[in-house]
Amino acid sequence: MFDFKIISKIFSDFLNGTSDISDFKSKARLVNLIRSDIETNQKLWNLEDSARMIELGSEHIASAKQEIDKNNQIRNDLIMKIDVEIVNQMQIVPLDSQEQFYSESPGIIIDRLAILYIKLSIIRDLLLIIKEEDLRKEYRKKEDVILEQVNRLGNFLDSYFSKLRNKEVFFEVQQPVKIYNDNRIKRYIKLLQRSKNNS
Repeated sequence: MFDFKIISKIFSDFLNGTSDISDFKSKARLVNLIRSDIETNQKLWNLEDSARMIELGSEHIASAKQEIDKNNQIRNDLIMKIDVEIVNQMQIVPLDSQEQFYSESPGIIIDRLAILYIKLSIIRDLLLIIKEEDLRKEYRKKEDVILEQVNRLGNFLDSYFSKLRNKEVFFEVQQPVKIYNDNRIKRYIKLLQRSKNNS
């Protein structure tokens, strides 16, 4: 049974620089997709930090922003692949009642958890080196807030998986509608921006 405990282990192993999926061989594809999601989010985090380094100049920032766009696309594709894998493994089918529809997919929730784990890891690293007691106290509170968010989201995800298994709820894999990544449309986007700026 796939649950938050497994997801938490995948994230913790990644952040600790270890990897052991031997216990999850039957779910290896899903485990690898989730691991790739946190890895991509880690790259995005580092790229965002890099893009804020204005002292490195506008070319550096432009290059970092292009890499952010590429990795955001990878991240969106991974969320969709996670959802597809969950649909296949759990044999999710649309139900008749709109009240049973969850607009937030498991892939989106897993992605949000990945970001929370990255924040938690960074805060814990900072707590090891912060010298000022008042600042350390502030960051311990931040750690507590993130832990609470992780636990609440993890509990929700377990409940969600249970409802999916029991065919009580369903979700749909959202097909991304790409506009800004389409090179053919860039000149039209520029025209739209110019016309908005001139009005």
